[in-house]
Amino acid sequence: MKIPSFSYLANAFGEVVKRFPFPMLAATIGTVAGMILISRHDDREVRDVLIRLLITSLLGLPTLLAAALAAEKWKLAGWKKWLPTLLALALLLLYYFTFWLRDGDPGQRQMIRFGGLNLLAHLLVAWLPFADKTPVEDFWEYNKRLLVTFLIGGFYSGIIYAGLSIAILAVDQLFNLDVNDDIYGQLFFFVAGIINTAFFLANFPRHFEGLAAEDSPYTVAVKNLSKFILIPIVAIYFLILYAYSVKILATWELPKGWVGSLVLGFSVAGMLTYLLNYLLVKFDDNALVHGFRRWFFYVLLPLVALLFVGVGKRLSDYGVTEPRYIVAIAGVWLLLVCLYFILSKKDNIKFIPISLSLFTLLTVLSPFDAFQVSKRSQTGRLKGLLEKHEMLADGKAIPAKDTLPAADAEDIRSILYYLRDNAHFDAVGAWFGMPPEKKYPEWNEVDSIVQALKVGYGSAAPSTACGYTFMRREAISVASFDSLIWVESYLHGERQPDFTGIMISENRTGTEFFYEGKQLGSLDLQAFLKKLNDAHRCYGEALARKDGEVDWQGDSFDGRLILEEIAFEKEDSLMKLNTIRGVLLLKRK
Repeated sequence: MKIPSFSYLANAFGEVVKRFPFPMLAATIGTVAGMILISRHDDREVRDVLIRLLITSLLGLPTLLAAALAAEKWKLAGWKKWLPTLLALALLLLYYFTFWLRDGDPGQRQMIRFGGLNLLAHLLVAWLPFADKTPVEDFWEYNKRLLVTFLIGGFYSGIIYAGLSIAILAVDQLFNLDVNDDIYGQLFFFVAGIINTAFFLANFPRHFEGLAAEDSPYTVAVKNLSKFILIPIVAIYFLILYAYSVKILATWELPKGWVGSLVLGFSVAGMLTYLLNYLLVKFDDNALVHGFRRWFFYVLLPLVALLFVGVGKRLSDYGVTEPRYIVAIAGVWLLLVCLYFILSKKDNIKFIPISLSLFTLLTVLSPFDAFQVSKRSQTGRLKGLLEKHEMLADGKAIPAKDTLPAADAEDIRSILYYLRDNAHFDAVGAWFGMPPEKKYPEWNEVDSIVQALKVGYGSAAPSTACGYTFMRREAISVASFDSLIWVESYLHGERQPDFTGIMISENRTGTEFFYEGKQLGSLDLQAFLKKLNDAHRCYGEALARKDGEVDWQGDSFDGRLILEEIAFEKEDSLMKLNTIRGVLLLKRK
């Protein structure tokens, strides 16, 4: 076997770029954005642009590949061959400008939509070239080749990354080059984004008809994997769920909420095994293989009912949220697939990815998507709770007249925080005097609403919880200090052996300073917190930065703690810390 020459590899790469220019462009943009993102920590605006470029590129690669395949499949020529790509580029550009970040965090809503659209794009690559009457055997062979190429490419890329990483580490250690650790993450992006993508596209099928071989497409290893490993494992999974169903019937106890996710996971594993074994019945007389192919969807159907019972209980208790919507809509899809394969005489496996594409689109991008339905559900729950306790009058929320039951107070709190976290607050903002366009208020604004409604923790008595945030927009002068350390400490936080920074003290009355694992001092914050609490309302507007500055002196260091956030509980005469975040400036003596 000859080792490929550089010219051969260059020509192969050139062929990939020539056939799939825009998918490779997306891969390159994503790779460069990821590599810069790893080492760029200081500029928030630049970081946000890089994150948006990376996310859009991850979505763009399969989307542009699907567009290129559409042009190849229907043999579009001249300027028409670029129409699918131009449409895909327009949609990606729209996605880039509508993908928003809040303090560098895309949030659950954006990531669910990204995950759904990415799944949709990959599904299009899987079935779009076979949307006509191309034989299902060719469709199966095409996707088998894609899977094999993906696995081989991933294996090769892993070997390349490991080998180059070890080489860099060896050179760094032997020659004392002090190589920046960022290079390993950047190397990962390059190998995964450029090398792995180019390998996958270089081995992409060049035609879509006549792919199926006349003889068996299964090797002995794949046959044994299917018959003696995958099918038995799926059978064990299903036996577990059937045993749990028997327990439910015997004890007459509703299933736990997470059983829906468990059924989904086992169903996906079973369906992938079904697809892998789809043609095996033609080349193997094994009774287990034939039985699995014939009865799989009959066996799956009762488990779909179990899924509906589990998710139905959560929906009735807590309303619709995006994750519960996804589980419920996935259950509807599973039911539809089961009924199709039970009732249909064709058993066309194209139905699986095509139907899943439609359900995915419904879930993340429609008038009835997970976000709109969840928003309406939780807004309705909040309105019902407020009206139940006469806390909504003339379109404005008012404090509770009496102490609320703990469960209702907890529900109101959780709904308010949910609406804020998922940018749904515009649906209820008018009740609390907020502008209608404000979807994502600050944490302290929602905390103030919770306190004003008298539904905070321990609402039967004056709340013991308190917290403050501080302005972060002003520049920090470090002229008279040697080091700047980001501080983020929580109650019961763990400390690494070589930790440098601040930890909440064991008695929670202050902080302890560590340098390279050694404790060099402590800072009592009681006087500072009491002064802060006397002067300012808990969970109010963000305070000036100077109000959150604390200077201290130690034996080896002088320091200044500049707070961004601090939270604590009032216990008798003490202020006991829960959270502290900010910046620590140090000067060695």
